[in-house]
Amino acid sequence: MIFIVLSLVVPTTATSFLQQVDTQAEVEASLMAEFAGTFRPGAKQDNILQHEAALRPMYSVVPQEADGTLQHTVVRYVLHRFFAQRGWFIRGLEPGTGAQSGISGNHPQGLQEWVPTFLQNFLDKIGGRGIGLRELAILAATLEDLVHKETLGRLEKAFHALELHHSAELNQEQIQEVLEVFMMLYQEDGPNLDTSSPAAVRKEHIWFTQNVEDWTGVQKWMLGVQQKVHPTKATLDFNALSAVAEEIGATYGTYNKKTCGTLKAALLNIESQKAGRVRLSDFYEVGRTGTFGFSEKVDYLRVLGALDETDPNQLHVIVPNYVSSRPNCLAASELYAICCSNECEDLMTKLESSIAAETALPGQIIHLVSDLSTETVVAPRKLSPTLVRRLESIAQSNSGQVPLHGRLFAQWMHHAFPRECPFPHQGGSTNPQTPDEWMQASGHATSKATEEEMNAHVGRDTEAKPKGAEAREHHHLEQHDLQWSESEELLLPLGGSTRSKPRSFLHTFAVFVVLCSMASGVVWASKSPVLLDSLLHGLGFDGKKPSLNMGLPMYDDLANHAGKMA
Repeated sequence: MIFIVLSLVVPTTATSFLQQVDTQAEVEASLMAEFAGTFRPGAKQDNILQHEAALRPMYSVVPQEADGTLQHTVVRYVLHRFFAQRGWFIRGLEPGTGAQSGISGNHPQGLQEWVPTFLQNFLDKIGGRGIGLRELAILAATLEDLVHKETLGRLEKAFHALELHHSAELNQEQIQEVLEVFMMLYQEDGPNLDTSSPAAVRKEHIWFTQNVEDWTGVQKWMLGVQQKVHPTKATLDFNALSAVAEEIGATYGTYNKKTCGTLKAALLNIESQKAGRVRLSDFYEVGRTGTFGFSEKVDYLRVLGALDETDPNQLHVIVPNYVSSRPNCLAASELYAICCSNECEDLMTKLESSIAAETALPGQIIHLVSDLSTETVVAPRKLSPTLVRRLESIAQSNSGQVPLHGRLFAQWMHHAFPRECPFPHQGGSTNPQTPDEWMQASGHATSKATEEEMNAHVGRDTEAKPKGAEAREHHHLEQHDLQWSESEELLLPLGGSTRSKPRSFLHTFAVFVVLCSMASGVVWASKSPVLLDSLLHGLGFDGKKPSLNMGLPMYDDLANHAGKMA
């Protein structure tokens, strides 16, 4: 088992999540609240605008429809990257899930698919014309809101377990105890934590302090978060601690980077003569004796996309794919997991910022990439003739331009940064399953290789080969070149949009009708005029009340109708 600070995995069941988020009704209500401008307690009223600003750079460079909106697959791609930047891997948004794997968003056996896909399908129904920046921001804010609600649910459970009232003013000793119980609920035994009495909880707490790696570091970090949120308060009640809990949930991925770095370093210490690869025999050898439990079964590594089988006689583990894979994630809830960040995201963000388009000329990319550095790549550098030739080949297949958001360019980035950028397998060939999910799907009793299986791989590979720094001296040799496939997968076909077609008021009216039909009585009765204004603002009608001459209602007619519906 790999320890990522708190190092344990929550089993996933649809029932427990639906107890926290009440099926489609609560998701719809949450989305409606975002449209209406109302948020959970403590959320900022300008939340949507903040999300718009954060999403705009990526939104402006991904493939768009003719009217400037995004298709289903592009929305999933953008939202996955948006949340992955903070270490949140939202279930159903990751590559290999949902549309890419042909699984319906309403599939009863795939809750991880249902949550984001339902929200997106809801917005897709509004006029059937894709999703604009405002709707994308609303969707992101709604998903974030659901995550925060789960966070507050854990804090409430911690208060209940310790028999504390929400209004109680807690001293520092009590605050620390509440926050530590709150963090215990993220652990493997969190959902099964004995909360029958404060004494039972404290007994569990003693076990955690003695058995969870770096618990002292977690304690210090949580204290730092508390002091950041409430630097002058000596006592805190439930509402004040809610802000601390939300900040812990929002920034835990950042705190986790140190342990992720340690994991990556352990793998690079045994890196093979293939860049960003570890021989499976060395992987298991360290797993048997080292700090990290590198012991996943071959079949499970294959499903995760962490296995390089280019040479069937010499299997390799792909370092960046393995580091961010599910066994090394903290399954914070059934909506999302906290995983090691994809280091390629920083590189892509820099490229997108400089290029400011969905495609680029090979020469421009070569110039920019030559100046990008990481902890393992020193810049400036001269790219190899093979890298240059392959990039030019991608361009030749796309009218002289390189699509930045296709599989081939992701593969090219993996070759340019083999320890930071994951290898992109073909869509549908991998699945980001937790060990429990994989065991349930495969019928295996464990995701771990047996001692006999590991010994067989270690014993079979008897040839001594260089590892680590010594092996890196051989990376440039042709016989150690990384796998390459010519299979392309684009988010959208190139040249399919002009980004200039404006939205018609038909779209706005469709939004109005759909939301009228779905909103709860309370939300609609209290927010209908505000909601209408918010929708018009979100769809580009700022500071004006549009009129129509095509038989549809005027703005005032819509507002009056909304009031009557209330």
